[in-house]
Amino acid sequence: MVNHKGGVGKTTSTLNLGKALSLHGKKVLLIDIDPQANLSQSSGIEDIATSIYNAMCDSAPLPIVNIGTNLDLVPADLDLSEAELRLQADVNGYFILKKILKTVHTKYDYVLIDCPPSLGILTLNALIASTSVMIIVQSEYLAVKGLQTIFSLIERLKENLNADLTILGLLITQLNPTVFRKSIAKTVQDLYPKYVLQTIIHQNITLAEASSAGKDIFSYDATCIGAKDYDALAQEVLTK
Repeated sequence: MVNHKGGVGKTTSTLNLGKALSLHGKKVLLIDIDPQANLSQSSGIEDIATSIYNAMCDSAPLPIVNIGTNLDLVPADLDLSEAELRLQADVNGYFILKKILKTVHTKYDYVLIDCPPSLGILTLNALIASTSVMIIVQSEYLAVKGLQTIFSLIERLKENLNADLTILGLLITQLNPTVFRKSIAKTVQDLYPKYVLQTIIHQNITLAEASSAGKDIFSYDATCIGAKDYDALAQEVLTK
C-alpha cells in the first residue's frame, strides 16, 4: 500500500482491507513498515518488545501478533527510523524484507504492507518483496500530481529488481461531496482508466474515530459507510 504523500489513507486502508479480507475467510498478515507505527497503534498494539526493525536489522525472528480471527500483525516502532541508514550500509539491504517473508508468506492468503510516506529504502523493500501494489490516492490536487513519480518507480523496479510486480489498482480515498473533490477523482479516472479501482472510499469521520480507538472499522461500527466501502474493496480485490 503505497503513496509518498502522508495522510492519504494508507494505514486506514491496510488495516480495514485486511480485516475485511479476514472476515471473508482469508488468512491475512499485516506488516507495519512505517517508523510512525500508525498501523500498529490503530490495531491497538503499543509498547512492544520487538518489531519489524529487529527482524530487518538484527536478524531476529519476525514478531507476529494475532489481532483477530484470521488476522495477524507485524508491528513497528520508532526504532525503525534508524533502519534507513543500517539497510543502506548493507549490500543486500533492499532485499531484507523479501528474504524474511519467504519464511512466513505461505501461511497466508494475503500479506498487506503499510509503507511510510516516502519512496526510500523501506518502501523499496516492500515493493521488491511484493507481487502487487495498491496506490492510495487522496482526492486532492497534490496527490494526483505525484502519481507519475510512483508509476515511474514501479516501472524501474519491474525492469531491474522485481519483474513480478504488478499494479493492483489505484484506490481513491477521502472523497467528499464537494464539486472540487469529485472533479479530482474524475481526473484520476480519466488519466489512469486501466488502473483505478471501482471502489471509492468516502470521507467518513468514523474511520478516524476507529483508528483513535485502536480498532478496525468493522469492530468499531460495522454499519457505517466506511465499513461498507472497505467490504466492497475486499470483494473487488478477491475478484482480481
